[in-house]
Amino acid sequence: MNNGIELTKWWEQTLVGDVKSFSRIHDTLYSPLYFYLFKIVKDEDAAQDILQDLFIKFWERKERFGPINNVKYYFFKSARSLAINYLKAYRPELLDLQNHKQVDVVFSTEDLLVSIEAGRETKQILAMALNTLPKRQKEMIFLRYFDDWNYDQIAEVTGLQYQSVVNHVHRGINQLRIKLTENKRCTPTEFVA
Repeated sequence: MNNGIELTKWWEQTLVGDVKSFSRIHDTLYSPLYFYLFKIVKDEDAAQDILQDLFIKFWERKERFGPINNVKYYFFKSARSLAINYLKAYRPELLDLQNHKQVDVVFSTEDLLVSIEAGRETKQILAMALNTLPKRQKEMIFLRYFDDWNYDQIAEVTGLQYQSVVNHVHRGINQLRIKLTENKRCTPTEFVA
């Protein structure tokens, strides 16, 4: 059974008060949600607090939510919303002044899923190139390539139109190609898995 189907089944059981099923949702989604929240709020304690608040709200308001088809994406969308609210209240300097819905996902060397053979220098070059991208493009590339989401899922979570997501990812990849080919020490082919 795939993860999405299991999550939907567990959510249906949660709706009738099954604590074990909700615990399974928690265990499955906690790590990826924490990683995503930490990338947004850049504070371990805040990410954990937001995540705890998220799970409490989902448990307490489960009847209001009712059936959910895409449990993972609903949780991510809710987590993102809570993170933006946190940033507005406590860390407004991390938000784009013109568009408070944009978040800045910062890549670190550890986040990159580049093969071990690529080496430390290549990872540092890729992390630096990723961090030169505009905020929106970084977030789209993070979700698309580091968390393996499709464009529809990214659009649903971020509230953008499908075509806007595609455009952001495409522009980001093109900018990465330019940045990486400018660097004489590595070429884009080193990053192809």
